[in-house]
Amino acid sequence: MITSESIQAIAPALLQAQQNITFAAKESTNPHFRSKYASLSSVIDAIKPALNNAGIVFIQFVSPSDDGRLNLTTRLLHTSGEWIESTATCPLAKNDPQGYGSALTYLRRYTLATVVGLYQDDDDGQAASLKADDFLNRIKASKTIQELEQNYLSVLNEVKQDKLLTQLVIKEKDKMKAVLNVAK
Repeated sequence: MITSESIQAIAPALLQAQQNITFAAKESTNPHFRSKYASLSSVIDAIKPALNNAGIVFIQFVSPSDDGRLNLTTRLLHTSGEWIESTATCPLAKNDPQGYGSALTYLRRYTLATVVGLYQDDDDGQAASLKADDFLNRIKASKTIQELEQNYLSVLNEVKQDKLLTQLVIKEKDKMKAVLNVAK
């Protein structure tokens, strides 16, 4: 990884973005391995809004290579002009346009996910999202600060093994707390 001379502005912006990035849904299937994975579009959908809201854009570009490899550089560029960048290299399975395209998509997906700390949801993502709605609705149903505290502690105890659900519950609790404090 290399960076601009200073990362004083991009570092807190990246923190802000990561606080709003959850996961990429595994919506694609690899027929050879019968497994699900997050496509490039799913990865981009998961990270782009949070990055852009924090003043960060990502760019990716390839570098020439004559050794049957693909070099891809991913740069996070902040509105301040500061940047963080990393280059990944991948061998080409086939040295033709299809092999190049496959390797490019693969590298783009994995480097974007890696540079922002994105993870893919588990294969049971649909069930988890339905479960999340149930927990979040219990928080939203709170009518007083005291009820919110009770609901929050109850839900938190039930989701403590799931980092994503825990983050979502905490965010919802904070939103409801602000709403209930204004209503006082």
